Amino acid sequence: MKLKGAVSVSVDELRAGVTCSHAIEDDHGVLLLGANTPITQQLIDGLKDRGIDSIEIDPRDLAAMRGKKKKKPAPKKERKEETGWNSSKPLKNFLVDRHDEDLCEERSELLTQKMDAARTEFAELKEMMSYERIRSLGELMFVSDDYARSIVDDHDQTLGAILRLGLTCDPDERSIWMAVLGMAVATEMGLDAQQSIEVGITGLIHDIGLHAMDSKFRKPIEMMTESEVWEYRKHPLVSVLCISEVTEIPQSVRMAMQQVHEQFDGSGFPRGIKGQRIHQYARILNVVDAYLQLTVPNTERRGVVPHDALGMMLHQASRGFFDPKVIRALLNVESLFPLGSLVELKSGELAQVIRRPRNGFAAPVLQDLDGKRIELENTKVEVVRPVCDPSVDQMRLTPQVMQSTLWHPASHTLPT
Repeated sequence: MKLKGAVSVSVDELRAGVTCSHAIEDDHGVLLLGANTPITQQLIDGLKDRGIDSIEIDPRDLAAMRGKKKKKPAPKKERKEETGWNSSKPLKNFLVDRHDEDLCEERSELLTQKMDAARTEFAELKEMMSYERIRSLGELMFVSDDYARSIVDDHDQTLGAILRLGLTCDPDERSIWMAVLGMAVATEMGLDAQQSIEVGITGLIHDIGLHAMDSKFRKPIEMMTESEVWEYRKHPLVSVLCISEVTEIPQSVRMAMQQVHEQFDGSGFPRGIKGQRIHQYARILNVVDAYLQLTVPNTERRGVVPHDALGMMLHQASRGFFDPKVIRALLNVESLFPLGSLVELKSGELAQVIRRPRNGFAAPVLQDLDGKRIELENTKVEVVRPVCDPSVDQMRLTPQVMQSTLWHPASHTLPT
C-alpha cells in the first residue's frame, strides 16, 4: 500500500544517521525502513546498488532528511525512551503488555501479509542466485527488523500467528519461523534490539547455501546416504560463501551462520565446536532449529505436538545437547502449552492458547472455539491434555518415548 500523502525524495538526499519517525517506502510502496529506525550508509548504498533512484517518505520527516531542524523536537533522552530502538537496554524492557487483551484481527492479517512478503523476498533472492552472485539481500534485510517490531507490539500474537500459518518443511518458510522465534528467545534472554535483529537475520539466511547445492540436500536428511550427509554438512560454510559480497551483513551474523548446527556438547557440525565457543546467536538458533525439526511435518513423518516437542527437548537438554540458558528462555517464551497450539478442556471442549501465563508455565490464557477468553489462573477450568491441530499433520509422543528416545538434533532422525 502506497504511503498516504508521501513525498518522493532522491536517494542522493538521504543522510546516514537521520532517524525518521515514520516508515520509508520505495516508489512502489515497498517498505524499506521501519519507523524510528536510523538510516545507515549501508542502506543508502544498497538502494543505489539496486538501481533505486527515489523513495517515498512522510512529509513530516522531510526537514530532518534535508538537514533542517523540526520546530518542536522531543528531548533526546525522551525520544530515546519512546522509540527504544536506539537503546542498548534489553529489548524485553520495551515489550507492550497485552496480556489482558484479546487477539487483534487486524494484527493477524498484517502478520499474514508479512509472511507472504518474506516468502516473496526469498523467491526473488533464489532467482537472483540462479544467474549472478549475491551482492545485496534487498528487502530481506528488513524482514527481521519488521518482525522484531511485531514482537515488541504483541509478542504472544506474533508467535501464535506464525505457528498457525501451517509451516512446511520448505527451507525458506522454516527460516522465517526460525528468525521470528529466535528473536523472541533472544529478547527473553535480555539481548538488545540490534542483537535480536541480528539473530533474526542469521535465522533467515543461515541455510541460503542449500539453494546453491544439489536440490536433494533440501530434503529430509534421513533420505541421504552417508556420503551425501557428509556433503550436506558443509552447507553452513556454503551459506557464508554465498553472502561474501554482501557488505551490510555484520561479522557476528557471518560467524553465527557457520555455527547454527553446532551442538552445545560438541557433537554438531561443520566443525564440532562446543559450549561457549559457539556464538550466542548460533546457540539460540540451534535450539529453535531443533524445536522446528520436531514440530514441523515433512514428507517422512508427522510433526510433533508443540507441548510434547518441548518435553522431548527438555530430556535431550539433560544430555548436554543444548545451552541450558537458551532452553530455559524457550520455555519462558512458549510455556508448557505453546502459543497457537490446541488443548482439550475437562469439559471436552477444545481451546487455543493465545497468551503466555503471567506466572509459571502451566496456566496460559485460552480462547475457545466460540471466541470466548479463558484465563486459567482465575477460573476453575482445567486443561486435560494438548491435542493435535487438525490443520497441521501432527502426532503425540508418550512420556515414555520422550524419556527413552535418544534423539540427536544434528542427525535429523526423529521418532515416527
